[in-house]
Amino acid sequence: MSLNSELSNLFKAFASIFEIRGESVFKSIAFSKVSRILKDMTFDIRKAVEDGTLDQIEGIGASSRKIIEEFVKTGKSKDFEEVAASVPAGLIPMLEIPGLGPKTIALLWKEREITNIDQLKAALSLGMLKGLKGMGDKKITAIQEGLVLLESSGGRVGLPIALRIGAAFLESVRKLPGVKRAELAGSLRRGKETIGDIDIICSTTGAATTGKSVTAAFAALPGVVKILGQGDTKSSVLTADNVQVDLRVVPDENFGAALLYFTGSKEHNVVLRGRAQDKGLTLNEWGLYEVEAYEKAGKKTGEAPKAKPIASKSEPDVYKSLGLPYIEPELREDRGEVAAAEAKKLPKLITLADIKGDLHTHTTASDGTASIEEMAAAAKAKGYAFLAITDHSKSQVIANGLTAERLLKHVEAIHKIGAKLKGITLLAGCEVDILADGRLDFEDDVLKELDVVVASPHIALKQDPVKATDRILRAIDNKYVHIIGHPTGRLIGARDGLPLDFERVFKAAAATGVALEINSGYPRLDLNDVHTRAAIQAGCRISINTDAHSVDGLDWMHLGVAVARRGWAEKENVINCFTAETLLAFLRQKRG
Repeated sequence: MSLNSELSNLFKAFASIFEIRGESVFKSIAFSKVSRILKDMTFDIRKAVEDGTLDQIEGIGASSRKIIEEFVKTGKSKDFEEVAASVPAGLIPMLEIPGLGPKTIALLWKEREITNIDQLKAALSLGMLKGLKGMGDKKITAIQEGLVLLESSGGRVGLPIALRIGAAFLESVRKLPGVKRAELAGSLRRGKETIGDIDIICSTTGAATTGKSVTAAFAALPGVVKILGQGDTKSSVLTADNVQVDLRVVPDENFGAALLYFTGSKEHNVVLRGRAQDKGLTLNEWGLYEVEAYEKAGKKTGEAPKAKPIASKSEPDVYKSLGLPYIEPELREDRGEVAAAEAKKLPKLITLADIKGDLHTHTTASDGTASIEEMAAAAKAKGYAFLAITDHSKSQVIANGLTAERLLKHVEAIHKIGAKLKGITLLAGCEVDILADGRLDFEDDVLKELDVVVASPHIALKQDPVKATDRILRAIDNKYVHIIGHPTGRLIGARDGLPLDFERVFKAAAATGVALEINSGYPRLDLNDVHTRAAIQAGCRISINTDAHSVDGLDWMHLGVAVARRGWAEKENVINCFTAETLLAFLRQKRG
């Protein structure tokens, strides 16, 4: 729910700024609580505002209600703008540095007058942080590592946030007067796990002033906090989430070529242009042209050439004119997709509609927020044929992991509820920890009582490649293990995860029939797209799961499907696309 998420982030920022300013800790805690309430909400907050029932939500007080109501109506909060203006603007981006919290930021500001990331880097290089209270060598090292992680992400935003913002802006652009077609482009359309900025391409009805009026209307949309640039055919803005959104306006007859060009990737476009040149043609953002006609045509900057294009109105038209079938956006990374298209060997990519169930979910039995019945009902509402309940094993103490005794009782409860359900198969499982030496958190006599076992690494994620690989191989070799959950344990922008010898892992998984997971939870997305494709090429089965800890968590499946599509996965490669009967046969076969 995009509005809930926006407001959750807003109140989280409120709380951080209050901490930076040194205000009452209770004020910060109160706003943090509102942030969590909004994040975990299972209904759209807009409805509560419209129905006048906002005051009935426990934990949201009068001042918070006022902020929420204003944001719902205007897309902005004057209170937040005033609070944000009370601290140096450069402090807010510093909150994105992993391991650097509001209190430390406040200390750096007040004691060393550090107000932005560049000043922090300079202070670190000059040793200016030494001697500060609570700033020991370990803390300084942690800040340095956090900066490295931040820079390695390139200031990029995660896929789910970008999708939320992009979808909202795209919907607004499509409603602007004079807009005929509009689509997301860039790395977001290609489904990359992190996004630099959001690109939107739109076409107009052709009126002379439409382009300028569209860019002006775009710059005035709710959610825009700053205009970075605005012209007749392009407008760039900054959102409240500090994400740049670029709009490009083109004539409708050039829409397909522009969408293709600005979707990229740059490398894919280079291959296409080379193919065009081999045919005596030229390809650019305006279309595909005969070289001679294009060179003779007059062309002004920012305007389409006067030459008639061979193809430009739609992407399929351009590909067809290049002698190629349509190539899906997720494949456009110059990873052999053009050669595969030429040879008519492109994969028929998996879609969200192909998914028939989720095999990695949690309930209140461990650290989830919904009951078995609630998770099953939500899965059934999605049209799923099956759902596996896989709560944590005993080593995950912080996640209320199940002891063997509790797990077996939980299995009984799942089977009892499943026996009453119609239209969905409920599987009793467990997410079992793979310990540092590769042993599993439960003995085989416990594992054999489960319908499905997801074995996952959670600790000791900085092992050397040999130990890390041997650890995963030992788990794969266990006949009761069906799926290796989030195989590396990585977190995007926070940790790299296990440095596995993937060739050995894929070979073992293919040989034993163990499926490797694409964990749809963000910031996991583990396996990633590159490893997914390599696993499929090695003959491995893939399982796409949400690792949902709530009913809303089941909605994250589309992120895993995006990874799978970038990994050239077809539905035949993914066990979540099996019928319930085929899945049960697959699970039994693993155990011989």
